Amino acid sequence: MRLTKIITICTLLLLVSQVGAHALEILYPADGSYVSKSKYLVIKGGTDPFLDGMSIEINGVKSDVIDLTNEAYRQSFGDMLVVEPTFDPGQNTIIVEGFLRGERMAVARAEIYFHDRYDESPPTDYRREQFHLPEREAPCATCHNMSPSQADLATRDPRKYPCSSCHARMLAKKHVHGPAGVYDCTYCHDVESRPYKYQARSGDALLCLECHDDKAEDFKTSKFMHGPIEAGMCLVCHDAHATDQPSQLVMPAYELCSGCHENVVKEPHVTRGSGGKPHPLKGVVNPAENGEELSCASCHDPHTGQSAALFRWGVKSRFSLCAKCHDK
Repeated sequence: MRLTKIITICTLLLLVSQVGAHALEILYPADGSYVSKSKYLVIKGGTDPFLDGMSIEINGVKSDVIDLTNEAYRQSFGDMLVVEPTFDPGQNTIIVEGFLRGERMAVARAEIYFHDRYDESPPTDYRREQFHLPEREAPCATCHNMSPSQADLATRDPRKYPCSSCHARMLAKKHVHGPAGVYDCTYCHDVESRPYKYQARSGDALLCLECHDDKAEDFKTSKFMHGPIEAGMCLVCHDAHATDQPSQLVMPAYELCSGCHENVVKEPHVTRGSGGKPHPLKGVVNPAENGEELSCASCHDPHTGQSAALFRWGVKSRFSLCAKCHDK
């Protein structure tokens, strides 16, 4: 009996020592952080020796063991595994298991929050994911240029630009913001910012108005401003890099507006009219805008206006607004 216990204890100690040697780690997103885009899940497996397989579980949905024995893969990625995850809105539990010759050798776990709501703040017990800290960049530096020079950042060739090796996919959209489209990332992002690099040089509005000075003039001459604009929160509605929506909106106009103005979609809008139907808010052609689809922004300026309802074209009365499309 005593010999059996000794053998069991030795076996457990051996397994613990093997697990420690692998240092399986979820590099991104970090445990206890929140992210707003489901882009990457980056895992480091350790090299003493290489794990030959990993499985990934997100909120109880587990993958098969991913084979990491391919030599070409090893030469390209070493002990790193990078996948495109599908996170659920809200809290996500990530569990990664590492295998060697079919035996589970290590486990890593992270609790993260996927914050995909523009109209609410993430829980205070989750911190914003910030990757560009020296200790977090270090594992990636063997393959990626994590300390680009001014010359590196001056190139406009996307194949050579240091940021594009990880961030190029964010520009694969229909509408790309000017500086991002020409890989002038450092116009908006500060390389020398601390504690983490590449923070925006200033708040949303101050930075945006450096180029969009026509909007600055509108803000001065308009009597009323949309709430997010008055608070300087441009990125509540617009994506600073690229999007599939016109005007680089973060989502279609109707969905974006109705997310805050819920009362508008719960009752007939404007008037029922002689036909008994409410004014449409989407899904029809806008006669005042060259056949584009009607949206909330067809009648309301999303930034400023001369009326409390932010009617477009500087219009102050409902009758004058209706007359833009309805000439009778």
